Amino acid sequence: MKKLYIRSGFFILFLLVGQFAMSQSKEAKMVAATHSYNSLKYKQAIMELLPIVSKDSSNTKAVEMLANSYRLTKQYPEALKWYENLSRKSNLKAEWVLRYAEALANDKEYEKSELWYRKYLTMVPSDRRAASFSKADLNAMGKESSWTVNYLNFNTSASEYSPMLYKDGLVFTSNRYYSKPVKYVFAWNNTPFSDLYNLKDRNSIQESAVNSGDSTINSSMKNGAFNDDNTAPTSNDTKIIGVYDRNVYTSVTANNTGEEIPPLTDRINTKFHEGSSAVVPEGIIFTRNNYFKGSKGTSKDGKVKLKMFTAKGENLSEIVPFPYNSDQYSVGHPTVTKDGKLLIFASDMPGGSGGIDLYYSVRLDEKGQWSRPVNLGRKINTEGDEEFPFIDDENVLYFSSNGLAGLGGLDVFSVTLKDLQPVGLPKNLGAPFNSSYDDFGVAKTGKLTGYMSSNRVGDDNIYSFVKKEFGIILKGRVTDATTGLPLKLATVTLRNGDNEETLPLNENGEFEKPLAKDLGYELRGALKDFLPERRYVGTDGITKDTIIYVPLKLIGANDPQKVIIDHCDSLKKVFALENIYYDLDKFYIRADAVDNLSKVVSLMTKYPDIKIVTRSHCDSRASEEYNRILSFNRGESAKAYLVKKGISADRISVEYYGKSRLVNGCTDGVDCSESQQQMNRRTEFEVVYKGINLALIDCK
Repeated sequence: MKKLYIRSGFFILFLLVGQFAMSQSKEAKMVAATHSYNSLKYKQAIMELLPIVSKDSSNTKAVEMLANSYRLTKQYPEALKWYENLSRKSNLKAEWVLRYAEALANDKEYEKSELWYRKYLTMVPSDRRAASFSKADLNAMGKESSWTVNYLNFNTSASEYSPMLYKDGLVFTSNRYYSKPVKYVFAWNNTPFSDLYNLKDRNSIQESAVNSGDSTINSSMKNGAFNDDNTAPTSNDTKIIGVYDRNVYTSVTANNTGEEIPPLTDRINTKFHEGSSAVVPEGIIFTRNNYFKGSKGTSKDGKVKLKMFTAKGENLSEIVPFPYNSDQYSVGHPTVTKDGKLLIFASDMPGGSGGIDLYYSVRLDEKGQWSRPVNLGRKINTEGDEEFPFIDDENVLYFSSNGLAGLGGLDVFSVTLKDLQPVGLPKNLGAPFNSSYDDFGVAKTGKLTGYMSSNRVGDDNIYSFVKKEFGIILKGRVTDATTGLPLKLATVTLRNGDNEETLPLNENGEFEKPLAKDLGYELRGALKDFLPERRYVGTDGITKDTIIYVPLKLIGANDPQKVIIDHCDSLKKVFALENIYYDLDKFYIRADAVDNLSKVVSLMTKYPDIKIVTRSHCDSRASEEYNRILSFNRGESAKAYLVKKGISADRISVEYYGKSRLVNGCTDGVDCSESQQQMNRRTEFEVVYKGINLALIDCK
């Protein structure tokens, strides 16, 4: 018995030691993964974290690091999976909610993304990103233009981005390998550091099928050395380039131009990152890690930040630092006006809006010093990141942002600058220029053409773009419905939201007006002794030059109708009805609408010869198409209620206007309270008596 007890004791001790060893092993693995993550070695961290979360998905810290690592290496589908895991946690962090909303947008789940942005807004009401995304009409973005975007033949299976026009060619940034072993590897994602390359003749650039092959030639691990000079985890410190296997260190550049594209010059390229650049009168201003004259600098927390340098002189041999470089923050992504007097760049220097902001500096001439940087302000900069600026010859600034409402990742926006101030709000260029991934690095070759970068098909690649502008013209003619003769004295008005305009008529009673894309309009024609006519005109879904012809045929009023018109004031008072209202995105009849609907029933019962027109509306949030359907459903709900109460269906007409008839100034992008938005979510009731819609009569 004693022997059995001793054996049992040894067995228990063995189990305890085993459990302790397993616990120690788990802890050691977590420590190693955390070290890789904190050292910004995200590709390595992913490999170390996956076994941990596969055995224990409740390890919140590991799941959070894994989700962030996938996001920072641009593996968005995997990031979505793990942010979704975090979204189910009871102790939700605001940052998880924001990242989950962003990941959903990357996956084109825009409606679900909007819900999570709204949730984030309730958690961080001061963050303008959430408000911007929750109110955005993604379907309307960029619809004023039609874009053609094409993949180009000099892209490889590595990354190419940030094109710059240089002489007759194109300078771009790439981590492609140039016929030699790669000694230094960027530990963020185990890829070579990027350099500037010079494609000398733009005429060799052609459209091409997407390169799905990999031209890399593997070599052993011992031929490469990790570069542990970490940069901070922002795309301003370094552009996050494509993800490659750890054992890939050597390659021969493969592309379809028929020749190898050489690096720009070894006077600029180093063993660290060189990136986005711009032409200045004296040479080239470019981005590089904090490395100058063979020596690297680090911030107080050990990060190698980005700096800007100007290469000038014979063969670009003289390298001059930008006077406002700093070891403690990054500056980069320059763009310069043609006269060389205005520089716009990206930086995370203190005093910005929260992430990476755009700044400008000016100088008198190429020999002058750049002025102290000035922030471009809150109309452009957000709590997110604004970077990769490009300014064209017409002072239109193009830049990328993940803080302004977009399709996912970085989207390209444009805004005109006047006296270094934005004119209006930045406009999202829309699809297909933008995608649900990162789109950035514009370089224009003409008013409607140019190049841009995107990682929409994997790694960063350079694309050409062509912009085709199209127009929609409203044309029409006002005539007497009986005689067909023109009514040149009629009044024709066109209304969208708060904006109402009277259209001039020519001698033939004709009118003409350019219309905006993806909007709804109310067109009305009126003339004394004629019954007014109202028509709805919609432009959503139109993507090419279009003429919309709307004839307005006014019917002459008979004598009884003229009497009604002459007494419209008193009749409007007798037949006055109040609106009913709806919850956001809903069309059911609320309890507070029952009294007003009961009055409609009573009036129609008392006056069996009148008819009713229900006119239903939405607030400005969401797309025109979505709101059109929603307003139709609201009108049908009101009609169904009246029919259920005994009113004949043929006495009720349903009209629906989406967001084209707002009662206040709460248009897209305007910050309005919920009570102000509520006023637009309504159904109005108009009385038709003796064939006359009293609401259309201007009682004078």
